[in-house]
Amino acid sequence: MNEKRYHELHNLPKVLSNNEIFCALEGQQKGFNGRGIFKENEKFTVIQNRKGHKRKLLSYVLKNNKDGIVIRVDLIGRTHNGIPTPHVHIYDENHNNGVDAIPLSMLETYSPCTESIQSLSEFLKYNKFLVSNLQISEVLV
Repeated sequence: MNEKRYHELHNLPKVLSNNEIFCALEGQQKGFNGRGIFKENEKFTVIQNRKGHKRKLLSYVLKNNKDGIVIRVDLIGRTHNGIPTPHVHIYDENHNNGVDAIPLSMLETYSPCTESIQSLSEFLKYNKFLVSNLQISEVLV
């Protein structure tokens, strides 16, 4: 997608469909639906990925229903093109449509952590989701 569309989608204030959500269990992934607050026709899915075959993974994806993946943040995972985790993939022309990884530290307003509840909250905040009335919990097994 072009840079203008990326920034439009990223900066759009958003809200999740549910005010109470549960994190994915380790070894699984979970999706959360949302929409633009002022542009309700802009639909989004946030994916929390905690899969991993040989070691733990923790990554987040923001997808738009029209344009596909907007951004992916890998907090725990493998090195991409010499950039270790945590890193980010931005799906615009300036970042080779997600092929290029950049260190997460280059995003000044992102506070990385690897705890599932806090890291999900940080990803949502960075991507302009309203979190003030949101309750995020771990699934009790």
